[in-house]
Amino acid sequence: MVDLVLAMVMALICILLHFEALVLVRRLARSLTSPRLALLATWTGLLCAHVVEIWLYGVVYWGCARLGIGGIEGAATTLDYGYFSAVVYTTLGFGDLVPAPGIQILAASEALVGLCLIAWSATITFNRILPHSEPPPT
Repeated sequence: MVDLVLAMVMALICILLHFEALVLVRRLARSLTSPRLALLATWTGLLCAHVVEIWLYGVVYWGCARLGIGGIEGAATTLDYGYFSAVVYTTLGFGDLVPAPGIQILAASEALVGLCLIAWSATITFNRILPHSEPPPT
């Protein structure tokens, strides 16, 4: 039950964080006169948002392990929690680190959240590029 609550809270936090990052990126991109700089600002801002979201999950996994809620089998260092979070968030799923009972729902929901937020970022980036692309030849 704890991991279900954590999963919902983390999803909400990451979605809100991503939304606010998008608002900031949009403001910054609009203030730039160069479309290239606007695109670079968009990519950089969204990448930073994803990194923060990944590390938020990593900190939660680390905290769960310290509190005895559930850990990550194979995690030896603090960085392993961030690495595990990045692998789950991006849905790579290497399998070298595995969530123990207690945080499995949290890990599964992180994959879904990461997939959705990465798709959202791709959509924003595509929409930023589209107005500046050349029309297809006729």
